[in-house]
Amino acid sequence: MRAMDLSELTTSADRIVLGEVLSTDSAWDAKHRTIYSTVEIAVSESWKGQVPESGRIRLRHLGGIVGEIEMTVYGEASFEQGERVVVFIQGGHLVGMGQGKRRLGWDSTTNRWMAAPWDRTGASLVGKDAANSEGSLPLEMLRAQVRALVGP
Repeated sequence: MRAMDLSELTTSADRIVLGEVLSTDSAWDAKHRTIYSTVEIAVSESWKGQVPESGRIRLRHLGGIVGEIEMTVYGEASFEQGERVVVFIQGGHLVGMGQGKRRLGWDSTTNRWMAAPWDRTGASLVGKDAANSEGSLPLEMLRAQVRALVGP
């Protein structure tokens, strides 16, 4: 998988939202060969695209735990109930697998929300400088950058 920068993630997404993970649920596919997880997120802000009237979105991705069986997909995002996230979505899936999720955390030193670095596990920085890979940044800065890329 190729690493994507903020511009590519934003352009590829049909929705970009900030929200809280309400639930995660994993289940086998119909042939009992693959585990899929469904994540439900309560949307606080939409930075791109429409949000359903319910104010919630669902994402589906490979991997998860069913009973005593765990299926891990290298490069895929994981979600925890209660975590705050910014997600870049295309058709019900994260853009760029785990790259399409930014976990948010409260920084008590600066008294603001911070977006954790991109998870580029399994992604290659082809033609890009790894030293320029974006780290943590204040949520308001990420919001401003995305909105500038989305435009009016």
